[in-house]
Amino acid sequence: MEQERDLILTCDAGTTGLKCSLFNTRGEAVRTVRRAYSTEYPRHNWAQQDSDVIIENVYSGIRELLEQVSARRVACVGLSGHMNGCIPVDEAGRALAPNIIHADSRAERQVEEIARVISPAEFYRLTGNRLDAHYTLPKMLWVKENLPDVYRKTRWWLNTKDYIYGHLTGRFGQTDFSDASLTIAMDIGRGAWAEELLRSLHLPLEKMPRILPGHDVRGKITRDVYRKTGLIAGTPVAIGGGDGACTGRGAGLCEAGSSYTYIGSSAWVSQMARRPVLDPQMRIFNFLDMDGQNCHVLGTVQCGAAAFDWARANLFGGAGDKDILDISRIENMARQSPPGAEGVMFLPTLMGWRTPYWDPNTRGVLMGFTLYHDRRHIARAVYEGVAYALNSCREIIAECVGSLKDMMFTGGGARSGLWPDMLAAVYGQNVRVHKTPGETTSLGAAIAAGVGVGLFESYEQAAQMVQARSSHAVNPAWREKYAQMYPLYAMIYERMRPITDRLATLGG
Repeated sequence: MEQERDLILTCDAGTTGLKCSLFNTRGEAVRTVRRAYSTEYPRHNWAQQDSDVIIENVYSGIRELLEQVSARRVACVGLSGHMNGCIPVDEAGRALAPNIIHADSRAERQVEEIARVISPAEFYRLTGNRLDAHYTLPKMLWVKENLPDVYRKTRWWLNTKDYIYGHLTGRFGQTDFSDASLTIAMDIGRGAWAEELLRSLHLPLEKMPRILPGHDVRGKITRDVYRKTGLIAGTPVAIGGGDGACTGRGAGLCEAGSSYTYIGSSAWVSQMARRPVLDPQMRIFNFLDMDGQNCHVLGTVQCGAAAFDWARANLFGGAGDKDILDISRIENMARQSPPGAEGVMFLPTLMGWRTPYWDPNTRGVLMGFTLYHDRRHIARAVYEGVAYALNSCREIIAECVGSLKDMMFTGGGARSGLWPDMLAAVYGQNVRVHKTPGETTSLGAAIAAGVGVGLFESYEQAAQMVQARSSHAVNPAWREKYAQMYPLYAMIYERMRPITDRLATLGG
């Protein structure tokens, strides 16, 4: 009797490492392995990765996953990866240069070139996104202008998970709707490459990958990959999605208005909408869902847990990066301060401000302390600063789209016992915490693959298996205090801007 194919294998390539998981059809991760890899920072504002190192980790991660589980139980493979990258590959699928990842902003001059072809406002209307150096399109121009030999050999521009897909299936030159839309080279209203824009920038359309739904499973594991991993040749592979889209599906988003908050190194608030939402002030951004029909509308905070980690290391004598007891120590300190931190405030803008101001010059701010205040107040202010920043994203989305409902909280920050209660009070709405916040992105990749092979009827049906481990109601007393404090937080930027702009010109 043939063994039942009841498991979905996923590969999620994050910024700092790879996670390979096996999910059952109830959405439970039955086994997970992790691999770490590095990012190179060869110059100021450069950030790049060796894509072939990631591929080797994919192979070894899958091999380890299958040491205790029969490969014959794997029904399909789902993929996710960090977005906004740029990998030039040749006809054979070989990477010709390092992946210029999302954190890289070397292409500032190319942004200026694009702005001479199309106005920033028109660009936003076309792509649903601001014209910014962190996205793929200006990086493509940078390669063209600075690495002419690489550009001449380039057959396709790929993102991280697309490169993995090509190596697993032999089908290079494919991407999905979510990654395609965050290249900012897509006409997001049509869900197709912006041909006129590309032509005006002298970027050939034929170098752009084919756009597929994330649940497309025409790709199959090759015999070569079988020899390297043990995965059965012919196993379907879904093209999957960018990490943002996969996280949304893994968080249970399935209808217009359903929303989630994510706190990782960066943080954001996202709502699902039926179509792109264009803010006249360009404060929020959009990317398509893996299904190519729905849209994710986001406001983002550049430093979420990264701001907490900075404070932990520099203000609280923090221990190692992964010391959970040390994180609990600081959270317990924060709990000893009342809401509002008795007037201490913190802006987590240690890498500039994205939503709503999109100002790279903004600096972090810690203010309002006196000789009376101590570390307990500062700890509370750090947590509250991240919550206030996320609330500014939530407010703008609500202004542009409508009320956010079914707020799920996920990401590493969702392991906190304090942030869920704090977010509920700041937002003024109930917040649910994801049952497995560390698996949300991988679960979204599993859902797309499961839809592709028929293990799930639809994305909507699969969303029903997403569960919360807890629900947090609004604390009226906390809500009243945060209603007083948040407007003060919102005033700080405009008053600090002349100083931070001056600091930037001084190179400080």
